[in-house]
Amino acid sequence: MIQNPPREETGAHLDYLDGWRGIAVLFVIVGHFWIDDFWPGVSTFGVDLFFVLSGRLMSEILFVKRAELPTFFFRRFSRIYPALFAFVVITTLAFQGTEISHGPVAALLALTFTINYAMVYTHPVALLDHLWSLCVEEHAYVLLAGVAFLSRRRLFPVGALIVALGAAAMLNGLIRTELGASVLYTHWRSDVSVAGIFIAGGLWLFLRNRQAPWWVSPLALLIAVVAKGMPFHVLSFGLSTAMLALSITTIDSAAPVFRKMLSAKVLTYAGLWSYSLYLWQQPFYKLYREGAAPTPLLILAAVLAALASFYLVEKPSRTALNRLFQNRMEKVVAAGRTA
Repeated sequence: MIQNPPREETGAHLDYLDGWRGIAVLFVIVGHFWIDDFWPGVSTFGVDLFFVLSGRLMSEILFVKRAELPTFFFRRFSRIYPALFAFVVITTLAFQGTEISHGPVAALLALTFTINYAMVYTHPVALLDHLWSLCVEEHAYVLLAGVAFLSRRRLFPVGALIVALGAAAMLNGLIRTELGASVLYTHWRSDVSVAGIFIAGGLWLFLRNRQAPWWVSPLALLIAVVAKGMPFHVLSFGLSTAMLALSITTIDSAAPVFRKMLSAKVLTYAGLWSYSLYLWQQPFYKLYREGAAPTPLLILAAVLAALASFYLVEKPSRTALNRLFQNRMEKVVAAGRTA
C-alpha cells in the first residue's frame, strides 16, 4: 500500500504520484477517525488508491525497467519489513493485557503476511487488522514477479495477461458477494483485492506510451469516487476500481492544474510518510473507537508516532539495507570478473 519505490527504480521522480499516495493515506485517516461513521467506505477508498498506484509502479519496475528479481524483492523487504517488524513488536508489547491486545499468534501472522486470510477464518487480530491490505500487496508482488520471470523466458502479451488476472479477481469478488459473503470478508482476500493492482498494472503497460485527453484522468477519478458510494457492488467495487486504474495510468497526460494540485507540498509530504502513517494510525484509531481520548489528541499522537517510525526506523533501515545489498552485489560482480 503503500510503498514508495526508490527514485532510481522508477526513473524521473513525479511529485503528483507522491500526492496521490498522500491523498490515499489521508482518506484512510479521515475515514477512520470521522467520515466512516456516517459514510462507510471512505477509508477503504484510500486503500483502493494505494492499490492502483502500486500496480502502475510495480509494472514499471518489473516490465519496463526489468529490475532483477533478487533486487526487486530485497528492495521491497528493506522498504516494508523493518518498520512493520517494529510496529508489530511494539504494539504487541504495549497493548498486552488491554481490551484491544493481540497475542503472539496474531503477530506471527502479521509478520508472515498471512493475516488477511487468518481474519477471513475468524482469527482475532485486534490492532493488526489493517494489515490485510499490506498482505494483498505483497501477494500481488510475488505474482507479478512470477509473471515477469516467465515473460523474460517466453514472449506473451504481458499487459493482457495481467489485466485478465485482475478482471478474474474482480469477478471472484462480485460472485462471492452475490452468493452472500460480506463485502468486508470478501475484500480481505488477496484473490479478490489484487484486482486494482493488476488492472492498473496491465493498463499502464498498454497506455504508458499513449497520449490520453487531458480530462480522462480527473474524470475517471471523479467517476470512481461517485461509484464507490453506490449501493451496488458491481459499481462500488467493479466500476470504481476500473476507473481508478484508468485515472492513475493516464495521469501523466492530465491537465497541468490537476497534476499541480496533486503535487502540493502537504500531499507530497503525506505521501512520503504514508507507509508509517498507514501503520501507526491503527492503534490510535482503535483507541478512538474505545473513546480513550479526544479525537484531535489521538490523531496528533498517531502522526507523531508515524514520524518517529519514518525517521528512526523506516528511512535509516532502508538506506542501510540497500547500501549493504549494493555493496554485496558489487563484490559478487567483482569476484565474477576476476574468476
